[in-house]
Amino acid sequence: MALTFGEILDRIRIIDRDVTELNRLKSRLPADRPYSSSLQISFDKQINVLLNERVGLMELEVLDPPNWILGVPTPGIPQETPVPIKGLFPSGDLSKEKPDDQDVINFLRELPKTEIHLHLEACVNKDTMKQLMAKNGISVSEEEFEAKFNFKDLNGFIQVFFFIQSLVKEPADFSFFVGSLAEYMRANNIVYSEVFFAPSKFIQNGLDFEEMIDFLVGRIREEKAKDGITIRLLVDVSRSFGPENAMNNLNRVLKLRHPEVIGIGLGGAELMGPARDYQEVFQKAREAGLRVVAHSGEDDGPWAIWEAVELLKAERIGHGTSAIQDPELVKYLRENRIPIEICVTSNVFTGKYVRKEQNHPVRYYYDQGLPLSINTDDPEIFNVNLTYEYFKLWRFLDFSLDEIIDLIRQGVFASFHPNKESLWAEMEKKINQVKSRYGLRTKTLVSE
Repeated sequence: MALTFGEILDRIRIIDRDVTELNRLKSRLPADRPYSSSLQISFDKQINVLLNERVGLMELEVLDPPNWILGVPTPGIPQETPVPIKGLFPSGDLSKEKPDDQDVINFLRELPKTEIHLHLEACVNKDTMKQLMAKNGISVSEEEFEAKFNFKDLNGFIQVFFFIQSLVKEPADFSFFVGSLAEYMRANNIVYSEVFFAPSKFIQNGLDFEEMIDFLVGRIREEKAKDGITIRLLVDVSRSFGPENAMNNLNRVLKLRHPEVIGIGLGGAELMGPARDYQEVFQKAREAGLRVVAHSGEDDGPWAIWEAVELLKAERIGHGTSAIQDPELVKYLRENRIPIEICVTSNVFTGKYVRKEQNHPVRYYYDQGLPLSINTDDPEIFNVNLTYEYFKLWRFLDFSLDEIIDLIRQGVFASFHPNKESLWAEMEKKINQVKSRYGLRTKTLVSE
């Protein structure tokens, strides 16, 4: 049954109230109690369900909205023209001493952003996974399906990752992957992303590497043609399959001629594969002109990050949560301008070094002057989005809105975009327009 305008409005109000209440309760959880971590995750899941529902409601269009909300009929808009619900509400006032949480979330969602630590396979939502299961004759009970997402550590997450990969039976299935990623980007106003694609499991399952890449690139170009969103690929050579497999993947990448494929990343189970085992792979990649990044310091100590930057010459570090344990490493990363790809919710979920947002080292890293980018890592698996990642910085880690905008700027300059200055200039212009609508003063940030 279709919802009336009043019913939609009532539901949005209920969601706003519930999100505010859940955030208030979550902030009161005691630190470092045995039950705190699981409760934090439960709060996050429910909050994100509500926020995603709100986004869907705000994207709905209505014909002939009531005059009480328009005030007067909108000039130039015929009555038969659908009006997005979000266009019927005034922007919140963020100049207040204590802005409303929902106004902050709305503001952050409208800001253009980049995201550069994102796994393609983990951008497929559950409904799409079930469509793939039905298409490819894969039978899993609802209980078994949901149980796969109740993991407790990094290895549990990797098993979910492999399950999602197992749903793909032919290159055409990647249309689901790219389509979900594009929807996620548009919902969070992400204009540029660098995305990890892990081919090893697909190759083991009999798919051809070049066919997969051709299909991915074709779909990426289709999405860009719609509205300009840009997706670039980093091929994950993966610790989970060993150095020989990593070299094989690199050799496959070297045969490609697609500008959308820009480099390699070292992901997988960190404790299974120290960076030093992949030194030859990364050296060959660098010599060929590829960009190189590495997950490090997520499930191992700062010594692992040292290996990634000194032996692999990684240009960015994924996660890097253990770097805070070594002041000399923090100094090295700052002086050599090596960005850390921050993934707050992911680090709380996997729980090795961070059990709640307030304890995440991102605040310390920012204050120390490390170059950073803010990311979700695996939005559908962790049931999070980039807007809410930024909101957590404001809500739990004492970041001001101006500091968050500075982090958005840092994310641009941490990327491998070929013209960062131009991209940031375009984004900053739009950011200042949004700030003005929300009652905030505009100013120009100095680029890197």
